[in-house]
Amino acid sequence: MTAKKRRVIVVPHTHWDREWYLSFEEFRFHLVEALDRVISLLGAHPRYRFTLDGQVIPLLDYLEIRPERKELLQGYIREGRLLIGPWYVQPDEFLVSGEALVRNLLHGTRLAREFGGVMLEGYVPDAFGHIAQLPQILQGFGIGSAYVMRGADGACEEAGGFDFVWKAPDGSTAVCHAMEMGYCNAERLSSEPDELTRPLAQLAGAGLLDPNDAPLVALLEKLSERSLTGAVLLLNGCDHRGPQMDLLQVLENLEKRLPEWEFSIGTLSDYTELLRKARSGLREIAGELRTAARHPVLAGVLSARLYLKQHNFTAQTLLERYADPLSALAGAMGGPDLRPFLRKAWEILLQNHAHDSICGTGIDPVHREMEVRFARTEAIADRVAHRALGTVGAALSGDGGNECLVVFNPAPWERRTEVEATVSGEGEVTHLVGPSGEEVPCSVRGRRIVSEGVLEGVRHSVAKVITFQDVLPPFGVKVYRVGRAEGRKRGGRSLLATEDTLENEFYRVTLHPDGTLDLLDKETGAFYRGLNLLEDSGDAGDEYNYAPPPEDFLVTSMGINGEIRVKEDLPWKASLRVSFEYSLPCSLTPDRRGRTPEQVGVLVAFTVTLYRGIKRLDIAAEVENRARDHRLRVAFPTGIPAEKSIAEDTFWVTERPTVPPPGEGWIEVPPATHPQKSFVAVEEGGRGFAVLNRGLPEYEVSPHGTIYLTLLRCVGWLSRDDLPTRRGHAGPPYETPEAQCLGSHRFEYAVYTYAGTWEESGLLRAAWEFTSPPLATAVKGGSPAARSFLSLEPQGAVLSAVKLPEEGEGVIVRLYNPLRRRLDVRLRVGLPLAGAWEVRLDETPVKELRPDSPHLLRFPLRAGEIKTLKLIIASNPAD
Repeated sequence: MTAKKRRVIVVPHTHWDREWYLSFEEFRFHLVEALDRVISLLGAHPRYRFTLDGQVIPLLDYLEIRPERKELLQGYIREGRLLIGPWYVQPDEFLVSGEALVRNLLHGTRLAREFGGVMLEGYVPDAFGHIAQLPQILQGFGIGSAYVMRGADGACEEAGGFDFVWKAPDGSTAVCHAMEMGYCNAERLSSEPDELTRPLAQLAGAGLLDPNDAPLVALLEKLSERSLTGAVLLLNGCDHRGPQMDLLQVLENLEKRLPEWEFSIGTLSDYTELLRKARSGLREIAGELRTAARHPVLAGVLSARLYLKQHNFTAQTLLERYADPLSALAGAMGGPDLRPFLRKAWEILLQNHAHDSICGTGIDPVHREMEVRFARTEAIADRVAHRALGTVGAALSGDGGNECLVVFNPAPWERRTEVEATVSGEGEVTHLVGPSGEEVPCSVRGRRIVSEGVLEGVRHSVAKVITFQDVLPPFGVKVYRVGRAEGRKRGGRSLLATEDTLENEFYRVTLHPDGTLDLLDKETGAFYRGLNLLEDSGDAGDEYNYAPPPEDFLVTSMGINGEIRVKEDLPWKASLRVSFEYSLPCSLTPDRRGRTPEQVGVLVAFTVTLYRGIKRLDIAAEVENRARDHRLRVAFPTGIPAEKSIAEDTFWVTERPTVPPPGEGWIEVPPATHPQKSFVAVEEGGRGFAVLNRGLPEYEVSPHGTIYLTLLRCVGWLSRDDLPTRRGHAGPPYETPEAQCLGSHRFEYAVYTYAGTWEESGLLRAAWEFTSPPLATAVKGGSPAARSFLSLEPQGAVLSAVKLPEEGEGVIVRLYNPLRRRLDVRLRVGLPLAGAWEVRLDETPVKELRPDSPHLLRFPLRAGEIKTLKLIIASNPAD
């Protein structure tokens, strides 16, 4: 009886980093030639298939040079022979927002379908670790599989193989294949099983192949041993590799040389089908994937070129919290359809989310081009947001010639907050008049040039920047009339207790000359000393990994004698500023074993601010960096014993141990630093301490409860092979002088303390408010007015998106539950509902919902669940 052959699925592919050690245009030159070769193979061999890296953008970049080949490529895509999508670009998962991942898939799947078909496989071959919620996000697009590499080593060990079921916090699952031997395991196949090709040589050198077998046979046996599907998956390609032109002939020859194996060209979907059949026997694995035994997760990318992360935060926030929701409100009230602008802004931003781009791991010209893309995104989003807000404000206040100010609160709850706005520079602005005739005092902060009436004959004038504090309606708009009265004085008690101390209802804060703070929480009685201490260490690493030099030493700001002065003293807030020179070693020594004795003065200034009625201490750090090869962090010694840290993650709040695993024999030393979105916290014994941030994604928490927030990580190399924290290179050894981040930087973060646990406290809302201040625009209107368009309860539910649908009418609302328990949600809508649907993340309808009233929806939200709704607004919503 003939033994059954063992199946080998060979997937031809390329992993195409759009920009990395070459610029986009330099790589595109090679991309065009690579896809020319793919087209020739597709034309010559009907059995040939090619997977274009799970993204669409390489095809778009190619067609800008070869537009005449669009119809030909569409034919291959419709036939399922050229596979594109579901991503627009291959993203990093930790450094972009959850909404950005959703928009990436929305954009990618839409474009792929326009070309003829989308590959519905969750292929993320080279992301630097994976978020816990990825299975749920993929399921929201009808994708039930995940193909991963970095970060999955621990999951493979737990599963007993590289095939398992990956479970998201809400219970959503995806069948998962971890590419233990990499996505280049068959980069080039030879007809000779004994030939030691480059990928086989690397695997053999790592001790992963049996030396007694022919190299290819050893690979097949190893993969077969670890496979739980009964088949072997070979990835025939690698970074920027063109297709193997003789692949079909090689496979025919291997069939003859290795008769016990059956080789065929296939796709990831072929392997997914086998995973589904084997699902009942697969181990279930939950949580994020960030272990680095075999493949490094390259944890230092969280802090490489932090200015890029800050730009990304600004651009994402402008789109998600202002331009998208205000365009939806304006559209519901009869305003213009601004979707073309929004799609363009998201498209430009997503190009910066490719993992080597947003991680900051390229050559300097790559990241200069990114800064231009960020600026373009921000320009579009800012114009769209202000135009839409003006439309909504005019609809509420009515016609008239009054100078009015329209303010938008993006938070779906009522909040007291400071507002900054630009008004006409004519006359003295002393107050605003609200909807009930109340006078709201304001202060002029500065002046700026504005250009108005561009299409009617532009007018350039000097406008005034004012600030004030008021209570704003939930996810709503408040219209004020600008008041101008000579000689009017502001009243109110100062928040300045002494020349170095601020005090409001919640905190008493003392600022020291070295920039450290002492804070008393007046609600809990907890006292924290020595907060906001600067700590600087050497960094002999590269863009991928932090690596302290062997003879390193720390330099802190403790004891520096800076100058404290009052920066602002207003009825609703007070600010103190301290400035000093911070002496740091110039750089590493020539042998890179330590830091130079020569020092350079780094200018530092901290501004600390307390607001009346708000429990939060805001801190702005300004640093003029003149030192190289170092990592600068700010420390908050809370004194709270911490076995775990608590950090906001994508659509979730993640808890991580503060002591890393031993990592013996791992390719990368397990990092103590971790990713975050808007906050990290520690808690124990009924009290908690959180640090909030704007665009600073790297933190560390010590077991003693000290929170470290990374401000700068300055290095001069794309990759080096002499790091104590990682074996071997992570990329080519290009010098990257601009990754030293010399020059002026501004960092914004805040402190929030609480009683009980983070789930019970107001931490989620405090972080939202810190990252999402109100937006204001000036209009000519009638009378003051106020209106809430959306409110969300209870406070554990988080609003993720309000946007126009990808197609058709209505408003998309997305929210999620980051808690470990179910929530019963009440969503109140200020505009009358004509209907409501629950939809998937891709906006495919799931089921119709029955509102409790024209303005109220109630529904459950499972722990960890992301829910998307499509609301149909009744006609004449402005009435």
